[in-house]
Amino acid sequence: MSDEENVSFDDLAEHQHAAPPGRRGRRRSAPRRGGFFRAVLPILLVLAVLGGLGFGGVQGYRWLTSNVSVEQEAADYPGPGSGEVIVEVAQGDTGTDIAETLVEADVIKSPGPFVNIFSNTREAAAIEPGVYRLQQQMTSAGALDALLDPSNLAGHRVIIPEGLNLTQIWPLLSEATDIPVEDFEEAAVDYTEYGIPKNSADSLEGYLWPGRYDIPEDATAEDVIQMMWDSMEKQLVARDIPEDKWHEKLTVASLAQLEVRESDDYGMVVRTIYNRLEGVGEAEGTPMPLQFDSTIHFLTGKAASVGTTSAERKTKSPYNTYLNTGLPPGPIGAPGAETLDAAADPPEGDWLYFVTVNTDTGETKFAATWAEHEENVKEWQDWAATKD
Repeated sequence: MSDEENVSFDDLAEHQHAAPPGRRGRRRSAPRRGGFFRAVLPILLVLAVLGGLGFGGVQGYRWLTSNVSVEQEAADYPGPGSGEVIVEVAQGDTGTDIAETLVEADVIKSPGPFVNIFSNTREAAAIEPGVYRLQQQMTSAGALDALLDPSNLAGHRVIIPEGLNLTQIWPLLSEATDIPVEDFEEAAVDYTEYGIPKNSADSLEGYLWPGRYDIPEDATAEDVIQMMWDSMEKQLVARDIPEDKWHEKLTVASLAQLEVRESDDYGMVVRTIYNRLEGVGEAEGTPMPLQFDSTIHFLTGKAASVGTTSAERKTKSPYNTYLNTGLPPGPIGAPGAETLDAAADPPEGDWLYFVTVNTDTGETKFAATWAEHEENVKEWQDWAATKD
């Protein structure tokens, strides 16, 4: 306050505490300059202070409600919890995502307290995707601790590598879940029930996404297949692959997955496939058979190896890409993220041939002409000779 304002308050005090007339004399003081302003100034100041408090109070309240959970305790269960409930933490879930899952399962009362604790707990980032066995009506802190404890993981964890076909996938799933292989085979027959479009191979081969899965303890073969197809569908949609191209792209991606080992080569294999199908370059417009050993391994049931025999390459089958032009009827294994990326958006190039010149390192060379390809084949033969 200014000195003038201090004086005004003192004057007001003198006036309020002055003796009534007739007790200490009746002398009237001379009127002061600016008497009206001095009289109303205290009132104006009080109003200003109250107004400031009102504005500050509103702003303070807004800040408080935006930054502090004033109802945090009321929004949390007292715990410790009871019963049992199964919840799933999906890949990529944020603290808010997890909180919403827990609220839906009645593990916690509201998301706010959990999100606050999650955000201020460095270890929370270590929560693994998976299926967890928790209690209902836990405290937010208790729920977070439970999710950080691997012993609370429920169900069966299994990892499906990229490139495996169904005859290789079923035993892995069966071993992890104790569901018989026969149940998976039977459940796979009517594949359209899972939302998979009917395809020329009449199979869900190549439609199950590889990777890690936490399978609930009471899951059936149908549940597992649905889970794996749902994951694959998400991958296809995420890459903006039209549904009428799903089968083609999965087929091409599966071929690339099994023909080369280095991820940098996947796109070049995909481009080579399309170039041979279209007859580019020295093919002069005539489609060329793919001549992929991977399709021969698929139809004979043999594990992938460096080459195939002459007899195997004469096997009559729509999957024999030595005898037939065009793509095989469908995928020959489960493609992964990198091969699906390559199939969705292959690089430009005029390659028609490729050969792995060093099977120890996986080094593969691509060529646009037969003459160049022969040189690459000679390099592979020379390398192979050093292994004898």
